[in-house]
Amino acid sequence: SDLVAARVGLKVCGVTRAEDLRDCIELGVDAVGFNFWPKSKRFIDPLRTRKLLDAVGRTSAIQRVGVFVDAPLREVEAAIATLELDLIQPHGDAPVEPYAQLAGHWKVGWIWVIRGTPELDRLVVPEPAPSWVLLDAAVAGYGGAGQTTDWDWAAAALQKLAPLPVWLAGGIDPSNAAQAIARVGPAGIDVASGVETAPGCKSREAIASLRTICNNPQR
Repeated sequence: SDLVAARVGLKVCGVTRAEDLRDCIELGVDAVGFNFWPKSKRFIDPLRTRKLLDAVGRTSAIQRVGVFVDAPLREVEAAIATLELDLIQPHGDAPVEPYAQLAGHWKVGWIWVIRGTPELDRLVVPEPAPSWVLLDAAVAGYGGAGQTTDWDWAAAALQKLAPLPVWLAGGIDPSNAAQAIARVGPAGIDVASGVETAPGCKSREAIASLRTICNNPQR
């Protein structure tokens, strides 16, 4: 069981192409994120996402995550229903509780994003509790900028938020993933620009490389 526990999850965010989704499925990626924020370089609308999912077919256990920035609840609800999302990931300035309640109502998970390095004593886990917590760098534009977060802070946050699973995002790529995992000990890592040749165009090679690192982490 130690071997199973040691494996680190991998989420590839900002998927916009069917071939990239197929690669993620074939390579055993745990979750893929679809970015429904119109200002994102990796924006995809729900209609195109539906076509992309239909092209690939629901043949795997990969988790579908919808990424939203201050989106109206009815929009989130429509996406959950039409795309059969497994998790929602709300970002932005709006309180997360209404999104958490919506997720509970639809019996899907939700991801609590903590940006930057807030005071650990002030972190209050929202209700209903998230499926996992995502620590991300505080950059303009809600992720995908390739900037690393403070790993020492992240390691402390992980202890503070236990037993919630804590995932790490922010500037992780095949060159630093092993180091990030060793330093922080996250349940999973979340990458966007770190596996890309251009915004929204993923590299199968980079994803494969990260999957190998995540399957054999040196903690």
